[in-house]
Amino acid sequence: MELLKNKYDHIMGRLRSIIVNEAMLRNMMFRWLNGLLALVSMFMTVINIFTKEYVLMTATFIFSVLCVLNIIICLRAGGIKTWLMVLFESEVLILIAFFFISGIPNGFSAQWICLIPPFALLIFGVKKGTAFSLVAFAMEIFLFWTPFGRHLLMYDYTDEFMLRFPFVYIAFYIITLFIETSRAETHKQLASLEKKYEYLYRHDELTGILNRYGFYEALGEQLINVNLKNSALMIIDIDNFKTVNDRYGHVAGDAVLSRIASVLSSAVDPDAIIARWGGEEFIVFLCKEADYRKYAEDLRKAVENSETTFDGGKIKVTVSIGVCHVSKKVNPDEFSRIINIADNNLYAAKKSGKNCIEFASEDVLV
Repeated sequence: MELLKNKYDHIMGRLRSIIVNEAMLRNMMFRWLNGLLALVSMFMTVINIFTKEYVLMTATFIFSVLCVLNIIICLRAGGIKTWLMVLFESEVLILIAFFFISGIPNGFSAQWICLIPPFALLIFGVKKGTAFSLVAFAMEIFLFWTPFGRHLLMYDYTDEFMLRFPFVYIAFYIITLFIETSRAETHKQLASLEKKYEYLYRHDELTGILNRYGFYEALGEQLINVNLKNSALMIIDIDNFKTVNDRYGHVAGDAVLSRIASVLSSAVDPDAIIARWGGEEFIVFLCKEADYRKYAEDLRKAVENSETTFDGGKIKVTVSIGVCHVSKKVNPDEFSRIINIADNNLYAAKKSGKNCIEFASEDVLV
């Protein structure tokens, strides 16, 4: 049990680190992007001082300061908030519009817009990144291909440049979209795998009810959160189950196990904990005061009156039940003794002829 738990914790730890880091990665990329843009903008500011491009110098300096502020805000806000994303996008679009319109130096700065799709999709995701990319693309089309937009341009771009540039931008977008979609799908599969592992770790794959570890985990929560007294633990074993396997086959045996698990689950109280204990054994713990003798008898009768349909035939089985009554609050460290008493009572029920119930000779005071 401990080995299984350690293996599960290791696998789930690896999966959670990948999945949790998804959000952390986007936040980190946003901060790194702003840091990179701040450094590049400051470097360009220094160059523009020497080249005496004072208008461009002012623009790059202001943008570098804004990028630093974005990093500070992201850290203080604990991540990328919607308003911060809109603020950043507005800053970038204003700077790109300035580059397009001014064309300085020599029309080169306009090409920075091609970096919008990769960074937008990788940082903000497919939907929000696509929206940002489309806004930037619309601005590009407006400036290049509408009379009013071309009237705003202060730089004389060649027709060849204006014709090819949108296709380059679209190519950047498509390539990044493929990469981000593949990455997002992988992340989705990892999240699904985490849920599957978590479910299988606590549940029996055949019957769908809790397994032994799931039982102990649910039991631990009950012992901590609920003041249990006058509770009872029952271990239930299918009589002559080996005969069922030998006569009908293991597939039929699995069908019987699933059917009995369903019958028991329907018969127990919603507050009770039911699990497959192993093989053909099930375990039930009553988490609140109840007439445990009548409760056990009702479970026995429910199984006796049920049947499993398999391959056109009917398979009927009975169960033997060992019960241990607990009259005081349960100490988790002593619970193994309660299980042993119930198990011994189950053995006694088997020796008494099966299809019967054995109770502890006296209450167990823990």
